[in-house]
This record gives sequence, structure tokens and C-alpha cells, in this order.
Amino acid sequence: MEDAQRGANAIMSVDLRKNLITSSDGTKIEFEVDPTKRHNLLNGLDDIGLTLEKTDLIEAYEVKAQSQFPWMHSEK
Repeated sequence: MEDAQRGANAIMSVDLRKNLITSSDGTKIEFEVDPTKRHNLLNGLDDIGLTLEKTDLIEAYEVKAQSQFPWMHSEK
């Protein structure tokens, strides 16, 4: 609340890599974030980005599925 009362002079920083908030008076506050959510935030990953990380596995599955079930994969 003290930082909020300082108005425009209240500058806080949040360091997600260190899990540390530093207030405008230098007070340091540690915090925890779920490791998976932290990884996603630090790497800018949303659901699509997470899926794209698995592109090689998806492509390998598609190749295998096409050879096992050719009737499921029609030519365009």
C-alpha cells in the first residue's frame, strides 16, 4: 500500500527468473510460481506454442498412423 500511495514515483520490478519483487524502497519479496506456468511465461508459450514444441512428435505420429491406417488419410 505504501508504494501505491507514492503515485508515479512508485516503481516496482518483478523478476520472474528469480521469483523476486523489488519495491520502490528496495524491499525484496520472494514469491512462488508453478514451474510449468513459469516456463510458459518466460518463453512466451500459449497453448499453440506448447503444441508447436511437439511438432517432431506429431509428425512422427502422423507418418506412423498413415502407414498403419492408410484408409484414414485421403489424398486431396
